[in-house]
Amino acid sequence: MTDEHCSYCDGYPIDGTGEETIDHFRPKGRPEFYERVCEWSNLFLACSACNNAKQNQWDEALLRPDDPDFHFERYFEYHHDSGELQPSTTASPDEQARALRTIEIFDLNRKGARSNRRRTVEWIQRISPEVDGYRFLIPLCRLAE
Repeated sequence: MTDEHCSYCDGYPIDGTGEETIDHFRPKGRPEFYERVCEWSNLFLACSACNNAKQNQWDEALLRPDDPDFHFERYFEYHHDSGELQPSTTASPDEQARALRTIEIFDLNRKGARSNRRRTVEWIQRISPEVDGYRFLIPLCRLAE
């Protein structure tokens, strides 16, 4: 389903951003979600960095990467100079708030994620747009050209 990418930070290979883990989107450690522990729709392949950042945090605003309407570039902008993700300036205020909350909870702008994104974008732009790297960054690289 994720093509061996982290469901949240899009890191590839997933063990390049930490260990491969399974995240319970609605945290298994919270009593209100005990009944969802084994639901397939609640389980996401994630790197340990994203999973550890999230822990038992929960917010209904979190973006689900499996939502049919989820398009990375709809919610996020990539800043080439810093490697950071920010809410898209073209998104609605609600979408911007959801993107910001997702960035915060999964710590998507942690130092390692920023440097990995910068390195991958430079590689994509130098070598080829047909790479296995961050699949969500490829459309953003094309927009930046």
